[in-house]
Amino acid sequence: MIPKVKKRISKREDKIFFTREAKYDFMKHWSVIRRWAVINYELKSSADLDMLMFLYSEHLFSRKQFDRYANHMSWDRFRFDRLLRDGFIRKFREKRWGEALLYEVSQKGKKMISTIYRKMLGFEELPESPRRNKVFKRTAPFSHKVLSIAVKDANRDLKERRQRPSLE
Repeated sequence: MIPKVKKRISKREDKIFFTREAKYDFMKHWSVIRRWAVINYELKSSADLDMLMFLYSEHLFSRKQFDRYANHMSWDRFRFDRLLRDGFIRKFREKRWGEALLYEVSQKGKKMISTIYRKMLGFEELPESPRRNKVFKRTAPFSHKVLSIAVKDANRDLKERRQRPSLE
């Protein structure tokens, strides 16, 4: 026995979508800013930048705390030594009897991270001159050229965001 099938006739209705302005959208260009920072500050990988961002909020840390957080990232056993050698972290206190050796993010690292925060929050634009941005140099590889287009798009978006009136 074949079941009877009823044909439904439906009228098309226009759907109304309600959208609201995003309150926080400063992470929109995080990938561009991260890649810009890795290239211009000559970090080995974005994991080094993530580590410095974590350590920036820790203020003082030991090697044990560094290693504990490093377990969450891609494995690189020379990361600590490289960041210390390149001047992104420095010794805060030497090891003494009953006290551990402590480190802190150096002035170079603090300046880099505060610059990244200012760019993420929209207070500063990413530089577009070859003198201040290695991505825009004439001898840059193709991947840097692609990133330069993303930098220009991010700066254009930032300018538009500044011109829009705030709802707050």
